[in-house]
Amino acid sequence: MKTKKMVLLFIVLISLCACKKESKGEKDNYTTINKGTADSECLAPASWFTIVNNTRQTPPPNEGPTSVFANNATVTNCDFHQWSWQKFLWLTNETNGVPFFINNMIQVNAAGQKLDPNNGIVLTDTAQASSKSDILKTPVYPSGVPKSTTVYYSIFMDKLMYGTMLKYGPIAKNDPTQVKGIAFPVGSLELKTSWIDASVLKDTSNYFVTQGTINGVKTKVALLGMHVVGIVENHPEFVWATFEHENLAPAYDWSKATPTTDAPVTSTVDYPFFNKNSTATVTNITSGNGIYTDVFSVYKYGVPVEKAMKGSHNVQLYMKTSQNGSQNFNNIRTINASVKKQLTGVWNNYFYNGSLWINTEGYNGTPAQAALLDSLSFNLSNSEPGDLTRGSTAAYNITMETYVQVGFGPKSIHANSVSDLVNCFSCHNTSHKKNISPLFISHVFTGYVGSLQGLNRTQIKDEHVNEIVKQFNLRLKLKTKK
Repeated sequence: MKTKKMVLLFIVLISLCACKKESKGEKDNYTTINKGTADSECLAPASWFTIVNNTRQTPPPNEGPTSVFANNATVTNCDFHQWSWQKFLWLTNETNGVPFFINNMIQVNAAGQKLDPNNGIVLTDTAQASSKSDILKTPVYPSGVPKSTTVYYSIFMDKLMYGTMLKYGPIAKNDPTQVKGIAFPVGSLELKTSWIDASVLKDTSNYFVTQGTINGVKTKVALLGMHVVGIVENHPEFVWATFEHENLAPAYDWSKATPTTDAPVTSTVDYPFFNKNSTATVTNITSGNGIYTDVFSVYKYGVPVEKAMKGSHNVQLYMKTSQNGSQNFNNIRTINASVKKQLTGVWNNYFYNGSLWINTEGYNGTPAQAALLDSLSFNLSNSEPGDLTRGSTAAYNITMETYVQVGFGPKSIHANSVSDLVNCFSCHNTSHKKNISPLFISHVFTGYVGSLQGLNRTQIKDEHVNEIVKQFNLRLKLKTKK
């Protein structure tokens, strides 16, 4: 086992190789740990949509020792997508029009401090994880109507995760080595949600709208997106699933791109985050460029693709990564279609944009899995063939990872490669201050520990951003040495 781990770590650190690709639509014959190829039967069971007293009552997913996750050698790609959708549906079960996550979870700030639930959705944070200057705003129209407005973020934790944070935070504050090998227990759940002042939307009827306070001012706010981040059996790294409203921004037109040129992005209709009179390029979705509007999504479902020459023709390819691309894409596509057919009401306007997790086959029990995550450190996000990321290796939410969809500081979309990919684990890993516990994968936990050490919220944000920049620079250094 020790030799196996050393070989695995060696592969993770140095495997930045050029890989054979395949064209979209052809059979994806790249072998992964997840068995099989694209599964057209990745569907949503009818039991998720049971109606009682005119309200949907989705049961919570089984995620413990009797679940499909208990055997990490046989769990499938589809199992993770089904967990993601079922968890979202369970969280949005409504009682008197209020979804479960608002009524039953604890709203906290980035320092892990409880917020007053009587104020509705409390919104003050605007910066995305990648940079303090990465702020998403709606377009500025010449008429001034609707007005340009900023996206805000809120965080929720379930009682299990919150209690675990309170238990281990003070220990980690004094001596991080005392939490070595400790992870959040199965069932722990964290949500990050994105919201906007509902008054700027032309039509709010297909958004979930609720009471909130923006910088202390009461207003109606509309839900844009949600990260559903939960611990299931054998996965102390969390499963990172993301959902967003289906009509926020246009998609990059890969049919117009070539292996050597990007396609400018235009639209014939207005979106909340794109003015139809605008033309956008990679600059609009690049981190650190200030506040840009007119943004667009690049990789559908977080599955990276690229353009290449096949004979004399331009073809679109699944980028060769650690995950079978066609399998992952088609499983997400089919389960989304299955949910769409059965779900009614406002939540039918939100879609699943993919999820990310780590393959833990061969690492049995939390201590072994925690040691694996700690050994990978900032390389946890690496997605080259042979690495351990599974699912959507370029996972993003258009409202939360707007500016890192094709990596940090990209000069083009067409030149993006597997070694440039950014996903949840690019920011959420165990490298923070060289700490040695999966607890630190959660930014709320690191923020809470920082607050116990006397840091204010600005300093906590600075630490997160500085850590991400350091990790990016280390990866870039490794890449340039190859």
